[in-house]
Amino acid sequence: MPVYGHEGHEGHEGHEGHEGHEGHEGHEGHEGGGGSSALSVALGSARDGTVGYWDGLPSRASRVEGRSTWEAVKSLGTAPRRAVMDQAIQSLYDVSFEHSDITNTSGTVSFQGNPLVTLQRPRMKVLEEKQLGFLRAAADLRYDRLSEIRVETSNIQSFFASVSYMSSAATKWQLALTQAVFRLCTHVEMPVKLGFDVPRPITLAYQVQPIIQTPGHGAWPSGHATESFAAATLLSRLCHDHSKPLDPTELLAKQTPFYRQAERIAINRTVAGVHYPTDSMAGAVLGVTMAEALVNLLDERDETTARCFNGRDYEGDFNLALMSEQIADKKGAITETKVKIDPSVVPDWLRTMWGKALKEG
Repeated sequence: MPVYGHEGHEGHEGHEGHEGHEGHEGHEGHEGGGGSSALSVALGSARDGTVGYWDGLPSRASRVEGRSTWEAVKSLGTAPRRAVMDQAIQSLYDVSFEHSDITNTSGTVSFQGNPLVTLQRPRMKVLEEKQLGFLRAAADLRYDRLSEIRVETSNIQSFFASVSYMSSAATKWQLALTQAVFRLCTHVEMPVKLGFDVPRPITLAYQVQPIIQTPGHGAWPSGHATESFAAATLLSRLCHDHSKPLDPTELLAKQTPFYRQAERIAINRTVAGVHYPTDSMAGAVLGVTMAEALVNLLDERDETTARCFNGRDYEGDFNLALMSEQIADKKGAITETKVKIDPSVVPDWLRTMWGKALKEG
């Protein structure tokens, strides 16, 4: 799963940015503080030589007092802004399992207290007898996709930026929201992985021999699939037609460019030897559904789509066509229902940020 802050997700600008990096506290003007001890000494000396007598009373009217919360948010540095956004967004979601001492067979991700995504763990027999075979076949693509696989270990945002227009100057709020969704996915997917604790492919066969390091956390659902499909869903709203509600199910069936990028990123994890196809199917369901709920909330709609993926008996491969087939088939492994949501809880500053993002790019 991608490592945040590792030249990747946090920017794209130049394809491996840090959100323009915002000057590393230094540059960006100086920001009124340190940088080096020599600079601090120089500033102190300059003050002593220029201030003269000061009676300790105000000498200017503050332009900060009384400003809107949106103006305050715009002034925040990268880290504080992320913290504020994460609290507002991540608090909407919750993960629940029946057991905290043993592996679970089912789990739920809730949104505003209502079940949003229900997942049922694959049986070991399915992994051993059906899923490993897909890894064996996918291994033939390793040399063709090696460069992609290596980059995607720490940076998937650049692949979406190659489809849409992303720039820390021109699309600041689209970037901020996309990165917030990546962090949201980590916030949710890691507890989900822990609750299911599905063994990685390398633990089942010596012949898997992945071409990248196998992560220490569970395989199911795939974090890369969760994050890439969540990003594709968010960007589908930000960069496409705003005149009608977002319909990811329709866009998945059409295999739009954003979802094709997400599909390839997910499949590359099977090619690399660290994920089964069922991991990607579960992650795609989770990512699409989480991001769709957030988009609908920010669009001030009163309902969103809840999904269930029954991975217990799903034996198949993963791609967009197969995912759409499972959704369309009434007896398929993916089912959809509608649930109510309450957009009144969205902070005014976040609603404003969403409006700005919709006009960028």
